[in-house]
Amino acid sequence: MARKIRELFGYQVEDNSPAAQAARAGQSCPFIGGLCSKEIGSKHNRIRSGVCSIADRDGMPIVICPTRLYADNYAMLFQVAKIAFKSQSVILVDGRKVSSYIPPERGTLVAVFGKGWGGELKVPGRATAGKRTSGFFVDWILARLDGDKRLMEFAAIEVQTMDTIGSYREEREAILSGVVETSRNTSVGANWENVNKRILPQLIYKGHLLEREALCQSGLFFLCPEPVYQKIMDRLGTSLAIYPLKNNSLTFIPVRMNRSGPSGSPLPLAIHSPITTTVNQVQIAFSSPTNLPEAGAYEKAIRSALG
Repeated sequence: MARKIRELFGYQVEDNSPAAQAARAGQSCPFIGGLCSKEIGSKHNRIRSGVCSIADRDGMPIVICPTRLYADNYAMLFQVAKIAFKSQSVILVDGRKVSSYIPPERGTLVAVFGKGWGGELKVPGRATAGKRTSGFFVDWILARLDGDKRLMEFAAIEVQTMDTIGSYREEREAILSGVVETSRNTSVGANWENVNKRILPQLIYKGHLLEREALCQSGLFFLCPEPVYQKIMDRLGTSLAIYPLKNNSLTFIPVRMNRSGPSGSPLPLAIHSPITTTVNQVQIAFSSPTNLPEAGAYEKAIRSALG
């Protein structure tokens, strides 16, 4: 399935506004500032990708860079914190700097640990057969503190956009050269199989890890583009039972991107219909799928190939 670049350095490829041109010229990221941190190419020929999203054949944007989800000054983190801690007013502070922070009188104080916000927190691995395994990270830890800055509870967030296969380098270079062919084919595509191989197993493992944490009272939140969420639901093949937030919760936060928007501004993002289930529900659905092909499907394929 052919796809094409939808956004480059934060703006739609057809956007020729001063803001879009400046971002491309400076190869900058309008979402967290500074240069685009996503690099592609061989070891000796690295370039800044700049590709935030690609479009499927129906024109639906698929976010392929996690940083894209941090638009509007990390608005998604604020929204997840409000859900996790049941608060309409949250104050997010770099976890390494919270000790010197003077909070206002109102609002829930949340210490944040993640890239650019105090750094990711690593959980050490356990020794297996005399060897210690590598540790584990979650992308974000949100820690709710009381008025004396004591830890009261925390929530974890995993962020996953869509991995790609193929290459968009030629199309990227054409766009930067001023050639925008909206019908141009490109070999880049979405790596949907990554849902089965990596995303779901990681969510299940980390969900069980957090289930043992007494202060992780709202479980694990999974922030992802809506197409990734839809693919996960297709893979699980069943309706997941809905649960309230608790320590073994797994809350899916699908993020929907508008198909279009005004020039000079990135395409808007919004959370769309989050659901909370449990890690066990996802594990059972993943290991015992109900949406399998009909029995004997491989036999039919083999007989057909044999002629």
